[in-house]
Amino acid sequence: MENPPMDKYSAGFGLSLVVANFLNAIILIVKEKNAAVMSALKAALGHHWITHGLIVIAVFIILGFIFSIMKLETNMNACKIQKYIIWSVIISGVIIAGFFLPNLKVS
Repeated sequence: MENPPMDKYSAGFGLSLVVANFLNAIILIVKEKNAAVMSALKAALGHHWITHGLIVIAVFIILGFIFSIMKLETNMNACKIQKYIIWSVIISGVIIAGFFLPNLKVS
C-alpha cells in the first residue's frame, strides 16, 4: 500500500486530534476527582460538559493551526497519522473506562 503525502493542514490537525483525545480524558478525570474544578467548569458556562467540550474544541483548533505551520507534513504520511489517531482513541478510551469501571455499581 502506498503512503500518500499529506498537506500541512491534514498533518497539523491530525496531530491536534491526538492531543485533543488525551486532553479530553485528562479533563474528565480531573473534574470528576476535584470538586473545585467541577464547580469552576459549571460556573464558567452553566454546565461542566459545555465548558469541557469547548476547551477541547478550542485546543484542537488552536493546536491544529500551530502544528500546521510547523511543516510537519515533511515528516508525516497518512498511515502514520492514522496510527497515531487510532492509538490515541484506544488509549484515551482505556483511561476513561479504567476510571469509571471500578466505580460501576451493578444492581
